[in-house]
Formats: sequence, C-alpha cells, structure tokens
Amino acid sequence: MANRDRLIKTLIDLIRIDSPTGEENEIDREVSSRLQTLGFQVRHDAYQNLVAALEGQGEPLMLSAHLDTVEPGRGIRPHLDGDVLRSDGTTILGGDCKAGVAIVLEALTAVVESGSSHVPVEVVFSRAEEGGLNGARNLDFGLISARRGVVFDGEGPVNRVTVSAPAQNVVKAEIIGRASHAGLEPENGISALVIAGHILTRLPLGRIDEETTSNIGYLEGGLKRNIIPERAYLDGEIRSRDQQKLDRYTGSFRSVFSEVAAMYPEARIDLDITNTYRSYRVEPEHPTVAMLARALAEIGLEPMLGGSGGGSDANVFFEHGIAALPVGIGVRSFHTREETALIPEVLQGAEFCERLITAT
Repeated sequence: MANRDRLIKTLIDLIRIDSPTGEENEIDREVSSRLQTLGFQVRHDAYQNLVAALEGQGEPLMLSAHLDTVEPGRGIRPHLDGDVLRSDGTTILGGDCKAGVAIVLEALTAVVESGSSHVPVEVVFSRAEEGGLNGARNLDFGLISARRGVVFDGEGPVNRVTVSAPAQNVVKAEIIGRASHAGLEPENGISALVIAGHILTRLPLGRIDEETTSNIGYLEGGLKRNIIPERAYLDGEIRSRDQQKLDRYTGSFRSVFSEVAAMYPEARIDLDITNTYRSYRVEPEHPTVAMLARALAEIGLEPMLGGSGGGSDANVFFEHGIAALPVGIGVRSFHTREETALIPEVLQGAEFCERLITAT
C-alpha cells in the first residue's frame, strides 16, 4: 500500500531540487535513478524526455507528469503544517508538477514492494511543459505502445478528471512604424504603439464564452520618451474547446490586424498565428473514463468530470492516439506563491494510481 511518510519525503525531496523550465537535468537524474531501482528500463528521447517501461501482464498503461516548474521556483523551502505543504512564501511550492511525479513514484514503489501482479507500465516524464507543452510536442512516440493513460497534472483532488480541454492558437505580431524626434518632428513619425493600441481596442479579448477565451499577454515597444516608437511586439493567444469557434475568432483576429494595417499604409504589420495544440473531448462512456472510475471506486471516490480552460500534455497525447486524461494531484493555486499541496489528497492520488497499475 502507498505509504504516507515515504510519499511526503519523496515529495519534499523532489521539491528541493530546482527544476525551472530548461533546467531539468538534476531532477531527471534523481527520478531516473529511482525508476531504475524499481526495475524500469529508462530511456531518453532526442528532446531528453524521460520514458521508462516495466513489463507486466495485460494492456499497457501510460503514467505521465512533467519535470519542470515555473518561476519563482529556485531554492524552494517547503514547510509541512499538519496536512498542508507550502513554501515559505517567497517562491512557488512546485507541487505542479512534483506532486504528480511523487504520486507515480510512490504507487510504483508500493506495487513493486508488494510483488503484486500488474499491467505493463510506461512512464513519461516530460520536459518543458510549462509555457507550451514543448516536451510532449517533441516526444518520440515510437517509444510508447500504450493507447490509454493518466496525466497527473490537474488541480484539486484525484477524482477531478478533465474530459475536455481547448486547442490553442498563439498570436505574435511585429509592428513597424517610423521613428522621429517627438519634440522636433512628431508629424514625421508613425507610432507603432499607437497602432498596437488601435489593434487592442478592436480585438475580442477575455472570456468570450464558456469554452472560448483570448488574450494579449505581452506588449513591448519604444525606446525613449522623446522618440516616436518605431517598433512594437504583441504576444497572445486564442483558446477554445470548439474548433469552429477557434477558427472563427482566429479569423476575427486576422481581420482586425488587416483593418488596422489599412489605416497605416506606410507602416508594416507582420502577423503570425500558429496552432500549438489541438483540443480533445471524451464522453463519460469512454473506456479511459470507465477505467479511472473503477480505480476511484476502489478508494471510495466518484469521478468529477469537467472541462478545462487550459492545455496539458494530454492534448498532445490525444493527437497521437493515446487517450490519457488529466486528474488532480492534490495541489491548489498553481503558479503562485500561495501554492499548497494537501497531503491526504496527494496520498489518495498514489492509492488511485496503485489501483490502476494492479488492475490486470
């Protein structure tokens, strides 16, 4: 059975290893060593994603989480207060996604120690998930045979199952106007920031409907207060769980940029809109949902099925024919200094994962 004390120690040990995106080597070495000790064959693909396999009987099962964390995530000092694990408030906790990694490791340890029969297990610990699912997008899927799986990377308790998630289009634009002295000849300049303002006031931004959002999250431009700004940069996104809506609002974005470009024929606007991942949606009767429901029932929980406004590695897995659904990992307030891990819920995650592995 999953061991609470061992799980807490593993989680704290992992949290204390700095692993901001792009700096996952140290935690990779730690996790690889633990998996090898459990008898896994550990490999890495060209992107250095960790893919490990353990033989068993029956249909293979993929277990996934990611190794990187967001900033501020260096020198994390975790503190356990009763059942709640948190940082000292100067950093994130790193429960996203260290709790997911710890859940998988504890479940596997419990199964191997017990000698119980189990299904073939394929563990995928991806890199660079934060900010673009880059590890999963570069994963060598030739190393994976499983067609079903679980992604341990959701907020809340383990019975919170994400059965639909949006596609994302990333929007990047460079605006090139004309510089001039703001005091001597402002009429000769074309302000890239003014053009950006016209664009921003015309775009459909924010919550569009229950399954569609858009945002411009970054604007940069100008050099000094006495120079008409020649260049500006916009970086944003459009998301929707409905592909037709995503296409429609992507078209709206293009129309706005074209409309504003026509207002400033001497300026140039270079717009790039690129899909980074596609949406997925499964019904309650889907075999993976049924598999999760059976394992949850064994620990006295019922699944809470819902949609998400965010993407995860699951989006990429679905694109490659692997029905892997995200579940909660007992963590709250992802990506903030207020992030906490509720130990009873993290333990439930390990117990649930153990049931999945032994369901031959």
